[in-house]
Amino acid sequence: MLHLPSDIIYKILTQISDPASLVRAASSCKLWRNIIMTSTFLDGLKMQHLGHGFASSLLLGFFYQDNTQTSLHLWQHYMEKCYSLEPSFMPTSLLLQSTGRKEGRNAVRPLSLGTFIEGFVASLNFYEPITSQDSFLVLCHCSRDAATILDVVCVCNPLTGEVFHIPNLTYTLRTDNYALLVTDDVSLDGQMSRSFRLVALWTIGNRIVYSYYCSKTRSWWKPSTSQIMPGLFVLSSSASAGHGCIHWLCGNLKSSMVTHVVTLHVDREELSHLELPSEAKGKKLLANSADGSILLLILKDLQMSLWKHKSESSSDWVFSQMIDMADYLPINNAVLQSRAKVTLEIFRGKSGAVVLWVEKEGLFLFSLSDRSVRKLDNERVTTKYHLCPYEMDWVSCLVVTKLIADGSSSLDVGRKKVQGRWNTLMTKV
Repeated sequence: MLHLPSDIIYKILTQISDPASLVRAASSCKLWRNIIMTSTFLDGLKMQHLGHGFASSLLLGFFYQDNTQTSLHLWQHYMEKCYSLEPSFMPTSLLLQSTGRKEGRNAVRPLSLGTFIEGFVASLNFYEPITSQDSFLVLCHCSRDAATILDVVCVCNPLTGEVFHIPNLTYTLRTDNYALLVTDDVSLDGQMSRSFRLVALWTIGNRIVYSYYCSKTRSWWKPSTSQIMPGLFVLSSSASAGHGCIHWLCGNLKSSMVTHVVTLHVDREELSHLELPSEAKGKKLLANSADGSILLLILKDLQMSLWKHKSESSSDWVFSQMIDMADYLPINNAVLQSRAKVTLEIFRGKSGAVVLWVEKEGLFLFSLSDRSVRKLDNERVTTKYHLCPYEMDWVSCLVVTKLIADGSSSLDVGRKKVQGRWNTLMTKV
């Protein structure tokens, strides 16, 4: 490769569309990394990524809290200080490929969050991963004191090992959920980094109340209350965040049908409403795509349809594709005839990852990118809740690549730890 002209090498690297493969190429040698890290290449990479569609390799796996034991049993261990219950991580690469037959359980022991962030494990008892965005992961520990409503929250980046301790936020009502908004930042010298806003959300009647913590100012900010369109109610569990906005599905109070998407523009402190397509019948989930579009996933009688809304100024939805899930899920005729319950649990718009719960069968990971199906059947992942998908982002990966390739962190301490995290997350994806 050293004997090839640099423009030819540049051309070869631009043909790599898979994110994980490109990051591996950047970490293989200094020459390739220097080309990939140039602003010209990164600008072209972003445009290529936006037009590429779903990239399944962006999903590295799932964080979850082990809840196979009873709360009373775990609380007793916690009080006796003899049991550590930090969140666990199951890489996508270790999930069983579904073949339509009954497979045995995956016996591979899941990794702990302490694998990536050393010295942080002792304080993670009863923390649950609640949301993630672009390599950042939010962990929350809810107060067990009935007289006090207090969430202890921290944000971390398992890929880089960073931990951000968030000041406590006290309130009178339990939060409905949290959302994370990640932003690219460019310094005066052209270096790229990431900042985030952690948004705590409440839905009270037809009002949306929120506060957000900014990693730049290191403080909480409480904007004015926003009110949704009369006659609608918010499905708080349907929140999807990205590109400075948070989206929810909204139902109609009269018909109880899900009819709209309401969007909170955090910077502008205002709401906008978007009517769903009339053909949108069935169970629904929202997600944000890489180019900032709103994605709507619908499941009705095992028919999964995908819709896309791109322009904020338009009310038009574009039908993308229809998939018959009976062709992919391991559902036998007896189950089909009994009309087994199949529900949408998780949908991610960048990787195209969809998690479905099939009655009597369990949890399955379906990829909209390559139509592959994997079973989430680790012995500890036995329930359909508390799963938090973990997707990587370009900036964090390239920062880690720089540390590995040019040795800018200490070989004995920092670089060795970075290499360990990198290899654990990336080598088998």
